[in-house]
Amino acid sequence: MPHVVVAMDSHLLTGLQSLSRAFELAMADAAESAGRLAMSALKVARRDEMLLTQGLLRQQAGSCIGRFEQSLKSQWDPAQSRPKLSLNTDWDELSLVEEEAVDQLVVADRIGMALSHHCEWELRAVEAFTASLLGDPSAGPDKNPFRPAMVARALLAAVDSLTDQTGMRQTLSEELTRALALRMPTCYTEIAATYRTQGLRAQDLRAVTEPGGLRGGGGHHSRPMAMDPPESSHAPISGPGGLTVPGGLGPQGSSSHGGPYGAAMLGHVGPQVMGLLRQLHIGQAAPVLSPMALGDAGLPLPTNLIQQHSTELHQAASTPLDHMVIDVVGGLFDAILSDPKVPPQMARLLARLQLPVLRAALGDTSFFSMRKHPVRRFVNRLASLACAYEDFSQDPGLGFLQRVAPLVEEIANGDFEKVKLYDEQLDALEAFVAEQNRLALQREGQDAAELLAKKEALARQTYQYQQELERALADLPLPDFLKRFLSRDWGPVIVHAATQAGDAEAQGMRRLGKELALSVLPKGGSPLRREFLSTLPVMVRAVNEGLDRVGSPEAVRKQLFVDLLPIHAESLKQPALSPLDHNLLVKRIEAAFGLAVPDEAAAARATATLDIDLEQVFGAAGAEAVGLLSEADVAWDGTVDIVLEADGAPEAGPLAAVDIAIDGLPAPEAPPVSRGAALFEQLEVGCVYRMNTGDSWRKVKLAHISQGRSFFIFSEGEKYPKTLTMTARMLKRLCESERLRAYESAQLLERATARARKQLAALLPPTTPVKA
Repeated sequence: MPHVVVAMDSHLLTGLQSLSRAFELAMADAAESAGRLAMSALKVARRDEMLLTQGLLRQQAGSCIGRFEQSLKSQWDPAQSRPKLSLNTDWDELSLVEEEAVDQLVVADRIGMALSHHCEWELRAVEAFTASLLGDPSAGPDKNPFRPAMVARALLAAVDSLTDQTGMRQTLSEELTRALALRMPTCYTEIAATYRTQGLRAQDLRAVTEPGGLRGGGGHHSRPMAMDPPESSHAPISGPGGLTVPGGLGPQGSSSHGGPYGAAMLGHVGPQVMGLLRQLHIGQAAPVLSPMALGDAGLPLPTNLIQQHSTELHQAASTPLDHMVIDVVGGLFDAILSDPKVPPQMARLLARLQLPVLRAALGDTSFFSMRKHPVRRFVNRLASLACAYEDFSQDPGLGFLQRVAPLVEEIANGDFEKVKLYDEQLDALEAFVAEQNRLALQREGQDAAELLAKKEALARQTYQYQQELERALADLPLPDFLKRFLSRDWGPVIVHAATQAGDAEAQGMRRLGKELALSVLPKGGSPLRREFLSTLPVMVRAVNEGLDRVGSPEAVRKQLFVDLLPIHAESLKQPALSPLDHNLLVKRIEAAFGLAVPDEAAAARATATLDIDLEQVFGAAGAEAVGLLSEADVAWDGTVDIVLEADGAPEAGPLAAVDIAIDGLPAPEAPPVSRGAALFEQLEVGCVYRMNTGDSWRKVKLAHISQGRSFFIFSEGEKYPKTLTMTARMLKRLCESERLRAYESAQLLERATARARKQLAALLPPTTPVKA
């Protein structure tokens, strides 16, 4: 059964794949455990039961995993591609259910408790994403689509597909439950980590009662709240608007350590400040959004409204913390409007966000500490994407500005207190950039992204089939070099024939592999000797033709025939095996080459966490067509020179958390890295990077990342772009050797914060040293 999930939410698909991998590993663990129990069993019946359990788990693994996935998807209501939001069945209703169904519920409940026993904290981490995953702020742990109860029901469904014997079902469920329980902590940890990487927001699901009046005197509200801060932060502090709240929580329940954004608003700001912000916005000059005006670099930059009206803003605010936030945000926009990395065309658009950013910072001080704050992410992403364009007077740069301008205006002119608006604008921006990159790659005469996806799928199928064939040949009495050749070098020939030429061609390649294996068996003094001598030239020619189809190196076949020559000579001298032994060995070899080539979904699931050399699926022509960069193309022994900026100054060094920390504001998270091995995990489509593969640095733009983060497509140049493709392994090595660096030494707001911090420090009176 093919394990393909169609029309399913990508986040659900991610969790389903993680659960399937955990279940597959648990099946392997349970099979191995059953084998050990069989060896140590004192009773014949118990030994037979364990051997049968082991056989079922190994022989029916594919269909069992398929039934497990099917059960999960049916519980999620696949017609809507969303998990069902129904509550658990009340035990009072069980009088209407048949006795067998009651037993199933009881067993599933027991298995669910066993699965959750050792993964409480990991399960909580996944439950924190339930609201974001379902798009329902009220969703709690009982609606978590990956909760142990649902996994338990899927496990029972998988067991039912293996056998209809009650005793065997109980044994299978016990062994699988024991094995899967050990895998669940890692599985839940993987799901939570993936969701954090994908940008889903985690929030604790405990309801708290807030004081009234925080939303304009609207009474009491219950909302998801962030996890409690450390004990050291439990002392009351003053928040914006003069409110005193316990535990470091500002208005609206926002934590200074970074609160959730499930709520619709960006925290509370006093009515006087909000009124003044509205007046300042109305008084702003209306921007000119014509293509000519957007692309003109010579137009003057807008003024810093916050600095210009700092006196009125200070009078409207009522606390020292508000005054400090106003000064810091004013300093941020001073730095933003004068940042040399920000094109003036983008700087004019960013200036329209002065008041929305100030409103966000006043209402939620986690704006200064959380890298993934929605407003912070939006501003940083705009600046990073703008660095990728050289000319804004024509496409693609002008098209980018024409798409960004209405997004910015919708925030500036709308109700910019709502978090959802920033997320929607960022999503629209990401979709536009992805489409623009796709069209740019297609204009070069090929769909490189689609080609790479096919190559990646073929590489994963080949790798998985090689592993399965190697295991099947491991116990056969064949020379080691031949088993290695058949699995590593002939396996790709079979996969290529099965996926490109059809079943008939694939059967021919399987038959040829079997004949090659049989050619080394003893055959002296038998009709097999004459048959072998007559068919040897044909077999050698067919092997060469098969290896040519996959571009196998000449050295591989030469070494094969060198190793085969003495083995064949010896096989002609040794007496042939008995008919029984010969037939049994033939059956085993036929069984090994009878293995089916795994489909794309199964291969992707099995190899998802493996570092595969994907360059093996490219021939010379294919590699040249997509601009594949190999290790041989990089001068690794060369010296990496210092990067020089446009003004001739050396590249600024990376920022640390201490460089953007401002006394009186929450401690910030460490800025994103701009170089080193960790850069690989933070690469973003649309951003520009510096690359050095020889003796100079050049500017490249990341245009596409494959679904499994296995292939990366860069483009170099804007008017006549050149495609440059590399595998994940190659790109990691470039990052580790610091031959790939971010074009920005730090993101825009981090750079601006560092400059504002220095300016604030310069305004403070110098400290007088204490005399000894």
